[in-house]
Amino acid sequence: MIAVLVAAGSLRAGTRVRLEPEETHHLAVRRAGFDVNVTILDGAGWKGVGRLVAEGPSLAVEVDRAEQLPRPVPLTLAVGAGDRDRFGILIEQAVQLGVTAVVPLETERSASVASRVRMAHLERLRRRAREALKQSEACWAPEVYPPMELEAFLRQDGASVRWLADQQGTADPGRVGATAPLAVVVGPEGGLSPAEITRCRAAGYTPVRLGPHRLRFETAALAALTTAWLARQRESHG
Repeated sequence: MIAVLVAAGSLRAGTRVRLEPEETHHLAVRRAGFDVNVTILDGAGWKGVGRLVAEGPSLAVEVDRAEQLPRPVPLTLAVGAGDRDRFGILIEQAVQLGVTAVVPLETERSASVASRVRMAHLERLRRRAREALKQSEACWAPEVYPPMELEAFLRQDGASVRWLADQQGTADPGRVGATAPLAVVVGPEGGLSPAEITRCRAAGYTPVRLGPHRLRFETAALAALTTAWLARQRESHG
């Protein structure tokens, strides 16, 4: 079934919701006609089922039923703000793995990257996060934060479990409670500096090795999210 996005807070059973032009274009590309059944998502926890109807020159959905799903357990991914194109692809993939927040980190080795993530790219990254919901049918779009210095992130992070992607770290990150908020820090291309690693460890981050080889930042981030999901599943189901 085709999935469509509507504005956050607009999805309720028995209502008609007009689609934004981007969604109308998406449906035209998919050659979806009237009275086609669709899955409806608002990115704020609501998921519904309805059908497409004409709304003047645009399209709308008649919502047959809808429900709000619980907010997922926090899973924060803080990644060195390297190449913005690769960062955008990372966000799309991270949505599929259940990330709840993404923080582009400004680090010593990302500062000189000409194509790094900047404030001007934030809205586009947030759109990509929402668009990724249609493929995965996840109900909550992750929060995508403005680029943030590593020190500022470490001061405000409140996760009870903290991992630092590090080739020299342990291969066994230990137990992750099924309801424990988890934060993962991943360095940019070239990794974090020794001083930054020291600051992360002082803030309670456990160095975790995510593979036998040195990984690119987006690969390390996805490996960490997969490891986190598996660890939580073991806690939930034994």
